[in-house]
Amino acid sequence: MASPGCAPRPAELPAPPPVAIKVEPPRPPAELTACAERPEGLPEDPGLIAQIPTRLRAAIIRLARAFNRNADRLDRLTNWAVPGTCPAQE
Repeated sequence: MASPGCAPRPAELPAPPPVAIKVEPPRPPAELTACAERPEGLPEDPGLIAQIPTRLRAAIIRLARAFNRNADRLDRLTNWAVPGTCPAQE
């Protein structure tokens, strides 16, 4: 009878290959997957535009452009989370 330390050892088996598991990202709540609301802009009456001081008009334009960039970003994020939710902007 051989002592346990001298007993033949079974060959080590290779490790099984890793198994790929598809992980679905968590779906955001419904209120976060809504498309951005874009309000109508200022009236395009040339008579009214002339009444807005230049510095104020420039500030309004900056705000409108920043709002549009954020709305586009929200639509892209929504379309990434739930494809086809928001229509593509021109």
